[in-house]
Amino acid sequence: MKKKLGVAKQLFQELACLHSNEIKAKDAYPCIKYHILETIARKELSISYIVADLKYIKPALLEDKNILYNYLMKILIDSLVSESDNSTILNIICDNHTTKIASGNSFEEYIKLHLIYEKDYDIKLNIIYMDSDDRNAYPVQAADYVANALYGWYEYNDKIYYDRFKFKIRNALRFPYKNFGK
Repeated sequence: MKKKLGVAKQLFQELACLHSNEIKAKDAYPCIKYHILETIARKELSISYIVADLKYIKPALLEDKNILYNYLMKILIDSLVSESDNSTILNIICDNHTTKIASGNSFEEYIKLHLIYEKDYDIKLNIIYMDSDDRNAYPVQAADYVANALYGWYEYNDKIYYDRFKFKIRNALRFPYKNFGK
């Protein structure tokens, strides 16, 4: 991300001035998105995501987007973590967009309670919060490009960016399961 965004900022200086250390996917020209997503897809990684159909989300969950975000993250993490991960360290990098849930617990506390007490896993959590415009927030910036491509696919059936990395998808969850996309 660092190298690719650096080149993009040199080539498209009008985008470089929008944010200190990033070019947000929503602002990026198609050639930038395409190239960055192809670069991400060449890395040794897998992509897991959850997407929500807001038409079918209960109004109480829509009142505070952090509650919904934390709940969806719990569902996603449950699909990725199992008893076989006991005695390991789970590293999660979050955009600063994850703040508090209504009970006053942070995302970190919410997930710790869920995994350690509800699921009874012996996992050490290492959660790092990054602002996407921080100098070294490249994982968050990469996730922004993937999320932007997924948004285009689900909202507009535009697969041009999604097709760059679809073979890297490990888990694709849709919420709510029963009504999604109807």
